[in-house]
Amino acid sequence: MGKKKLETDFIMSEFEKEGYQLLSTDYINCGQKLEYICTEGHKHSISWDNWKAGHRCPYCDGQGKPDIEIISKFFESKGYKLLAGKYVNDSGKLLYKCPVGHVHSMRWGNFRQGKRCPTCEHKLNSLRKSGDKHYNWKGGISCEPYCAVWLDKEFKESIKERDNYICQNPDCWGTSRRLTIHHIDYNKKNCSPTNLITLCNSCNIRANKDREWHTKFYRSVLMDRIGKNCYVN
Repeated sequence: MGKKKLETDFIMSEFEKEGYQLLSTDYINCGQKLEYICTEGHKHSISWDNWKAGHRCPYCDGQGKPDIEIISKFFESKGYKLLAGKYVNDSGKLLYKCPVGHVHSMRWGNFRQGKRCPTCEHKLNSLRKSGDKHYNWKGGISCEPYCAVWLDKEFKESIKERDNYICQNPDCWGTSRRLTIHHIDYNKKNCSPTNLITLCNSCNIRANKDREWHTKFYRSVLMDRIGKNCYVN
């Protein structure tokens, strides 16, 4: 009994040397799984043999399947809000809202490796290339009717992906299979994801009439689609 207690105290001190908190209170043998909390707050278990061999928290090493709460806290540490309620695997995308309110989805592995909101990144890149810094600068005269991010195919593809590649008009007549991105407020310079919605070509043409009505209508449709708390004008 006394020997086992001494061994447990020794193991605890070894964990504490690296900032880990040992949760297991009894040591049986070197193959036993010992529960712990790492320096980043991840809860896991490891055998004493593996610990001596240099293995540590698999979450910190980017291994294993993390708990959704751990992922959520990581998003929060970067100023982001995780909207997804569960994590299945790294091939699935997690819905989130960036610090300025853009709603997108991304793989956990990509976010962990440093990728962030594509809208914010495109805006930053456009500022770096705007005005006299742009290769096509014409002394302040521009013929470009859309925002800079509109030239990015991946950005427009992300809007279609968010809308599941389906025309978002509940009254779609189904006469066209071609999908387009519609500016809800008809301002082509406003390329915020909350001002963009996927429509088929037919519904997009129909939206050219009664613009005030269609603006209110598609704002309501998108609000229901992504959630009121995620909607930013």
